[in-house]
Amino acid sequence: MVYKNNKHLEPEACRKRGFQKGQVSNPKGRTPIIREVQALAKEQTELAVNTLVEIMTNEKTNGSARVQAAVALLDRGWGRPKQSVDIKVDHDASGLAAALDALQARERAVALAPPVIEAEVIDVTVVETVKEITAETAEQPAPKRRGRPPKVTPES
Repeated sequence: MVYKNNKHLEPEACRKRGFQKGQVSNPKGRTPIIREVQALAKEQTELAVNTLVEIMTNEKTNGSARVQAAVALLDRGWGRPKQSVDIKVDHDASGLAAALDALQARERAVALAPPVIEAEVIDVTVVETVKEITAETAEQPAPKRRGRPPKVTPES
């Protein structure tokens, strides 16, 4: 096939780079022929329904054809029936309930237990040395804070 007017529709080009952003594969939409066929089919709706009714009511017609005609009429008149799905859900929640009970019991035990203070024994001499160093640094005057150096202006 030759794609003269629509080079972006060429199969090789589509495989190489895919569709470009903002472009559609069928920019003109459906062909008018399909719309015309749909319009003609819609005009024949009454005849088609009458044919289905005739097939459904004719006792000489095959039984399966009569059933298919009846189903087609019902589907078009009332819509297809909703499908139901039977689901059996079988959960054993006993394990979950036991785990929840254990968690609640643990929370109650933690709430009732006296607080535990963890500490480490330290040597008193270390504390005294730290106090002495702190006292010595407190006695020393703090270094004076200097401001910005004065601006040097060039002499004229």
